[in-house]
Amino acid sequence: MSEARKAISSAKNPVVRQFRDAAAGASEGLMLAEGPRLVGEALDAGLQVVAAAVSPRCDDAALRDRLSQATPDFVEVAPDVMARMSALETPPGVAVLLRRPEVGETQLLGRETVPLVVVAAGVRDPGNLGSLLRAAEAAGASGCITLRGGADPFRDKAVRGSMGSVFRLPVLHGLDGAAVIDFARRHRLQIVVADGGGERPYTDVDFRRPLLLVVGAEAAGVPPDLLQAAQARASIPLRAPVESLNVAVAAGVLLFEAQRQRQRR
Repeated sequence: MSEARKAISSAKNPVVRQFRDAAAGASEGLMLAEGPRLVGEALDAGLQVVAAAVSPRCDDAALRDRLSQATPDFVEVAPDVMARMSALETPPGVAVLLRRPEVGETQLLGRETVPLVVVAAGVRDPGNLGSLLRAAEAAGASGCITLRGGADPFRDKAVRGSMGSVFRLPVLHGLDGAAVIDFARRHRLQIVVADGGGERPYTDVDFRRPLLLVVGAEAAGVPPDLLQAAQARASIPLRAPVESLNVAVAAGVLLFEAQRQRQRR
């Protein structure tokens, strides 16, 4: 047995710090995934496994074998050590450090002749962002851009919220409004903004063209520069006294309307 595969029984081991730093977003280029399902999805997506840790709680022999083949930095850890490494109150028994996907502009457009790129503007709650990414993948979006100042889509809570979608959907993090507008113009994407005060119900908006769909957080909304650049502001009619929807819910409504229109086409 190599040194990397020996059981770790001390929470002071450097491996523990490596996992905790990744959970906190302090490890550049890395992200943390925990639990058999999420780890399996990462492996299926072909992401590079930098390190893997399992405790006796993980009794999935096939998953253990896949991880031992995926990285030489495969370690067995005691349950109390896993608790220190984990970002969860109840550690699931398996955790991996993954190399963050490197995504370029062309990947956001996918292979679709009519791309649909979602922009998350100022979405600071990582769970909401993860749910938004899940909805985007489910509705057939080609990619997602998350603006600077919002939640990091590769932090542990967003990764869990996406339930693996962030492993497969091309996501580019950290652009500003001006860069997004320039991207839309260069690739001839119609900019549609979700706006509670928009002049057109979302069902009247044409989602069949190449599209950049911008959604913002409930409190701050969409930045002024993106509002001004929009070709359409789509609203979702709500019954009083409800004034707004969760951003992931609103995005889902618009995305599945886009899917409906495109399927009819």
